[in-house]
Amino acid sequence: MRVLLLGKSGLLGSEFPSLLTQAGIEFLAPSHHELDVTHFDEVDRFMAREYFDKIIYCIAYTDVDKAEMERGLCEQLNVKALENILTHKRPIVHFSSEYVFNAPANVAVSEETKREPINFYGETKLRAEQALEKSGVSFWNIRTSWLFGTGKENFVTRILKKSLEEDVIEVVADQVGRPTYAKDLAEFVFRHFILSTLESGHYHLQNSGDGISWADFAEYFLQKRGWQGEIRNIASTDLIRPARRPLNSLLRNTKLPEVLRNWHEAVDEFLSISN
Repeated sequence: MRVLLLGKSGLLGSEFPSLLTQAGIEFLAPSHHELDVTHFDEVDRFMAREYFDKIIYCIAYTDVDKAEMERGLCEQLNVKALENILTHKRPIVHFSSEYVFNAPANVAVSEETKREPINFYGETKLRAEQALEKSGVSFWNIRTSWLFGTGKENFVTRILKKSLEEDVIEVVADQVGRPTYAKDLAEFVFRHFILSTLESGHYHLQNSGDGISWADFAEYFLQKRGWQGEIRNIASTDLIRPARRPLNSLLRNTKLPEVLRNWHEAVDEFLSISN
């Protein structure tokens, strides 16, 4: 097997090189400077001279608020770049988001739930999914949420940093979801979608366990760190941000019997290695 890994420097993409290497799988992981996927001609030349059995597509524009202002860049990275890759008809693992939905609170949404994004970032992820569906390519679209891990800033690292400087931290309490550890997600995807071949389509993957609000999530890992400050619960409407967020980020896996481990275990492991 030969694999093309795109987005190797991201929070999720950075987890795959070691997995591929340990399995003895040949792969290429070009940087943005080596392959600009937003340029069709450059992609065309690259793919014409290289053969891959599967593509792991971790490229994404993920700044939800900036996406409202930088719509062109967000569209280029989340939609156009993917379309450029899809023209070469190679099987692809792609990562999407719960932001394609706007489901009622506290109801875990299945893979076939109607998609109804409420911000521009979500719209581009929906368009990416539609491009996959229309491509005629074997695809595995992994929807996930609340990603945290090493190497890149995320909610956990931001709140931990704040806790070193502030005694009171305001955190949204009316958005509910499940945290997903990038390491766990990459390992699961590698086993089930790279080493194996499942039916093409959409899959929902989060760490398992009870749903939790952002505020309660912050409370959990800050207590683990021994922080003595106060988490102040606020509503989504208390924050003035360019992009709306869905209140529900709970995803239901209906296609795979195996699930990721409980998010409490994953967070505890992350905290143990991130001191």
